[in-house]
Amino acid sequence: MRDIPPSKINKWSNEQGPKAQLALYGSVVHPLSLSELQQLSLDPNLNAIDFGLSLTYGDAQGSLKLRERIADMHSSTEVRLAAENVIITPGTIMANYLALTLICGVGDHIICQYPTFAPLYEVPQFQGVELSLWRMRRRDNWAPKIQELEAMIKPNTKAIIISNPNNPTGFVLPQSTLEELIALAEKNNITLFSDEVFRPLFHTSGPTSPPLVSLGYKNSVSTGSVSKAQGLAGIRVGWIVSQDKDLLDRIMTTRDYTTMSVSRLDDNVAGFALSLDVLPRIIEKNLAICKASLMLLEEFVTRNKSRCDWVSPAGGGTAFIRILNSDGSPVDDRQFALTLLEKEGLCVLPGECFADGEDEELKGYLRIMLGDDSKVRQGLPIIEMYLKD
Repeated sequence: MRDIPPSKINKWSNEQGPKAQLALYGSVVHPLSLSELQQLSLDPNLNAIDFGLSLTYGDAQGSLKLRERIADMHSSTEVRLAAENVIITPGTIMANYLALTLICGVGDHIICQYPTFAPLYEVPQFQGVELSLWRMRRRDNWAPKIQELEAMIKPNTKAIIISNPNNPTGFVLPQSTLEELIALAEKNNITLFSDEVFRPLFHTSGPTSPPLVSLGYKNSVSTGSVSKAQGLAGIRVGWIVSQDKDLLDRIMTTRDYTTMSVSRLDDNVAGFALSLDVLPRIIEKNLAICKASLMLLEEFVTRNKSRCDWVSPAGGGTAFIRILNSDGSPVDDRQFALTLLEKEGLCVLPGECFADGEDEELKGYLRIMLGDDSKVRQGLPIIEMYLKD
């Protein structure tokens, strides 16, 4: 087996996070307790935990009830998905790992939106897959150019990988761009893979971006979980949704060698949280938290416009802010983040954690969580102290 390098994001979080007195390096919305989750239900007869549940192995593919609900969440008027199109996994990280190890292999080429959560392209790279990065740039407000993507396609291109909403930038690919991607993929027989773990956290008014699989392209995959937008990372429930039956069959065969099923308890709690009675109230609450954080960040950037720069995120659970020296050059983001941690106990995530090697485009950036506005309110004045000449 090839040596697998550590994930830079997880390495920073695991090594530096425990040292923090104030943590802004994450990406989840403030987690709910079971009692808080229960209180969000309008139906007194609907319980977060079924105490009569037998704690045996769960269904290999996930409970029928949960899979039907997730299928409905990924359906549209034109495209109706069913439970057979869904596999439940222990979080999105396992969903991504299983799908990406089977979509491509040695001798294949993939194209991945960048910057992004690095394991989305690192997992295929571990298997000897050739990689091209579909770059988003600050000067374009992080909007990637479809013409650049088209020029990257090769005869051996097997997959195009996106995260929507994007981590770390918060950029959201609109439906029109998704449809352009589908047209390119159909023309070249390419799988489209979309990590949608931050759905449905959208921060702008108007139409939101739909799940990729709801647009009808059979060679597409959407993954997600209850960890980020719902604030339920403590139950390890994610999913893979696709109309590609062959891929789903191979995923089920492969997972026999990893995690045979998801905990029945986790599956049960997730079914409660995603129910039509509860989910809208969770998202309403969490969007309000993110909105409050965004207002604080907007005021912070405006006050310090000569020393920081950003594009306000259209979706997701994070903001990506560039910190500048007094001469306008980007700070050393790793050293800046370490200084905040060592001197003030504040932990943020440096942009280098998202960089593929040395990347000038990402120098100076900090990723800041939106999911706890009280922590954002405490943390921004600390950062501001280090912006004074």
